[in-house]
Amino acid sequence: MLFDDKLRDLLTAAQSIAVIGAKDKPTSPVDHVGRYLLEAGYRIFPVHPVRTRVWGIPAFRSLLELPAAPDIICLFRAAQYCPDHAREALKLPRLPMLFWMQEGICSREAGKIMADAGVPVVEDMCIEVVHRRLFPSNPSCFSCRMCGHCCSGRGGIVVGPRDLPRLADFFCMDEATFLAEHTEQMGGKRMLKTGRDGFCAFFSHERGCAIHVVRPDVCRAWPYFRGNLVDQVSYALAQDDCPGISRTCEHSVFAHEGFAFLKAHKLLARDPAREGRALMIQEDELP
Repeated sequence: MLFDDKLRDLLTAAQSIAVIGAKDKPTSPVDHVGRYLLEAGYRIFPVHPVRTRVWGIPAFRSLLELPAAPDIICLFRAAQYCPDHAREALKLPRLPMLFWMQEGICSREAGKIMADAGVPVVEDMCIEVVHRRLFPSNPSCFSCRMCGHCCSGRGGIVVGPRDLPRLADFFCMDEATFLAEHTEQMGGKRMLKTGRDGFCAFFSHERGCAIHVVRPDVCRAWPYFRGNLVDQVSYALAQDDCPGISRTCEHSVFAHEGFAFLKAHKLLARDPAREGRALMIQEDELP
């Protein structure tokens, strides 16, 4: 049994999750969990023997077809199939950090295969429920209205090192091709291109964001940007501009809520050369 501290460390360190049995059938548990994990900032590899796309991103027939070894393998398969997936995991170029069998799924054989290889195992637990418990984040100061205000302006959407793989996956491109076709160099960083209307090239007023499910971290983070968290004047300006920010939320409440959101969704940045400064903040800078 893994204790919360260990699970928290593993879920924090992990960047990618292979979801075996992935499907985007509305109301299905795997659909709900998969969408949650995408929103939580993980790079998701859907694995399904027939489906070619799930949640708008390419799906793969097996673990061995993935473009990169996943950090976590999460199974939505009946228990009798789990040992075969465990054996398949042993053939990956790198062992996973965690082998997770969803709620209602237990396999001693699969667990032993993974444990013997030194891989921690979780059985009969929902990864979404555990993640929500370990990384609580219930924003009260902001509720997105999908207005597109934050999608306007050239040079505001940085494509960071965590963003690039999932964006390239979405378009079935290699990373170099995606950068060449959809980004431009500004201020030493790669930015998504804008259209003639001044909005992100992937945004339209009719359909909204065409890449919402894999949008860059800086888009996921709005309005919890550094300036808005540490500076009350910037926060007041953001309140005036963004209809989703509560008009009654005090700055200090917004700041601490925002930092918790960034931390829970793996959005805090550390690399000033490649990531947006808007996502670089330390907790001791908060009001």
